[in-house]
Amino acid sequence: MADSEVPVNSETAPRMRPQSTVRQPCRDDYDFVVIGAGVAGSLAACLAARQGLRVLLVERQRFPRAKVCGCCLNSRAQQLLHQAGLAGGLQALSPVPTSALRLQYRGRSLSLPMPGGLVVSRSRLDAWLVTEAVQAGAEFLDETSARVMPLADSGRESGSGATETANTTALRHVTLNSGTAPAAAAHEHVVSARVVLACDGLAMSSLALLPEFHSEVSAGARIGLGATFPGTPQDSQQQPNEIVMAVGSQGYCGMVLTEDQQWNLAAAVDGRSLQRCGSPLNCLKDIFHSAGVVAPQGLDTAVVRGTIPLTRRTSRYAGARLLLLGDTTGYVEPFTGEGMAWAITAATIAVPLAMRGLSLGWSRDAEHEYSRRIQRCVMREQGVCRALSSILSHPLLIRLTFAGASLLPAVTRTLIRRVNRLPRQLEPIE
Repeated sequence: MADSEVPVNSETAPRMRPQSTVRQPCRDDYDFVVIGAGVAGSLAACLAARQGLRVLLVERQRFPRAKVCGCCLNSRAQQLLHQAGLAGGLQALSPVPTSALRLQYRGRSLSLPMPGGLVVSRSRLDAWLVTEAVQAGAEFLDETSARVMPLADSGRESGSGATETANTTALRHVTLNSGTAPAAAAHEHVVSARVVLACDGLAMSSLALLPEFHSEVSAGARIGLGATFPGTPQDSQQQPNEIVMAVGSQGYCGMVLTEDQQWNLAAAVDGRSLQRCGSPLNCLKDIFHSAGVVAPQGLDTAVVRGTIPLTRRTSRYAGARLLLLGDTTGYVEPFTGEGMAWAITAATIAVPLAMRGLSLGWSRDAEHEYSRRIQRCVMREQGVCRALSSILSHPLLIRLTFAGASLLPAVTRTLIRRVNRLPRQLEPIE
């Protein structure tokens, strides 16, 4: 949810803080400026820094920060982290293995096998990835907002047909603003980058000065709600290693216990239902009640966070020395770790392509190639989740799904394998 998260209550701060956080950039010029220290941004910063490049990783919030979405890592995400040499560090976080997804609807239960998944709290996962980036040589600057500046050649930015080579538009400029005051000019700093990676979430605030980059909200897009709070011995409705998905007329809510025995709860709810319920907490309670699920004991005192509308499409994925990653490329409601896998996939694609652009000279071909790979390896892979989201909006389709999954388990297993597989199109960059 990145910078689109909006606190509705208050939340207990996480405990870890990455080392080597700087308060001002150590230089004025970088090879990579990465905006947003979520999974996509911090992994991209780590991969780039390992190549000996000058990397600045910028995060608007103070780290470590609470993040209530995306605590599940499916098989694809784990394979990519393994390829990046990060499997050992991930296991050191003591992630919880998951093997099943239980759907609950009007008192009915459907258990789907989801082998090979892992659950780890985002406060620990993101802090670990930032630490990996810092240890690889990246600078990390938190509590700092960033804005990508328009190019002096406005024709190139708008795509009027001007040709760019390594000798014309050699740098991007990014304005950094540290601290919590958005207009504190005394804390403003401008840095240059040979490549900028924008990974700062649904709102795309880092691209506010570039109107050609915008996202269009899909019709019927739901609002995201989430919370983390302690589990209790009275919470007996969940089996070990299981993700519970409660489905109601207001939307749906998934919950799972993380490695620190905290509930991680994430929901997608209809905006009109949210208004009718009077509060996010009441909306979550109504979903549990209509699904026939006993809500966790700590929900009444939990912190609830909300987002802007979720499902959306982004106009462009790349520009002159600028690549978009993670939720900035658009959003489809994920279910059991797909969103994390898409973010990790984008980072895996972006860094080698950007490095090739730096080596050979940036061109439109690099932008087109990145957009092509994002389409193939991320956007096309979102079809299953898009279909599931549509199903969970229609009671009749939900009932048919329960019946079909019971009668056709092979189809269910095929769909699950599809969202977990590593795309064939993730071929190495030559």
